[in-house]
Amino acid sequence: MSALLLLTGCAKESLDVAQDVGLLPSTCGSDGARLQATTGEGAFCASAQILAVGDESSVTISGFDLTGTSIVLQVDSLGVGSRPMTEAQNGLLYMRSGTSYTNGPNTEGTLTIEIHDAATRRLKGAFQSSLINIQNGTEQNVQGQFDVTYTIEG
Repeated sequence: MSALLLLTGCAKESLDVAQDVGLLPSTCGSDGARLQATTGEGAFCASAQILAVGDESSVTISGFDLTGTSIVLQVDSLGVGSRPMTEAQNGLLYMRSGTSYTNGPNTEGTLTIEIHDAATRRLKGAFQSSLINIQNGTEQNVQGQFDVTYTIEG
């Protein structure tokens, strides 16, 4: 267990060093390629990989940081405006160190689409939700922003 904590600590220090020397930008992503959030455990930026795949009616956005933490956001309706995030629609998954948090039966959230351009496939918005770890019942509040250009699946 102590080796895992040491490894995690080194990864965060390495991230800070990489930003300090200019290997990684100090800002999160760029227009059309950004997924960032704040959780009870700190800040998240999809600095290692971001994928956005969809069709005419929905998009799945997946982001991973350098420590392996990930966020997956399912956008079930691409219309501009706000809509609820629930267990059944507009789902959110946050995973860190092998522990996952998802929308549960008694959790609430809001997804807001600010921009959807079907011609360029750009999708921009924000989300906030209370998530639950189904195994132990702990909750995690997550709020964030996304600005992605998605590819069409198929």
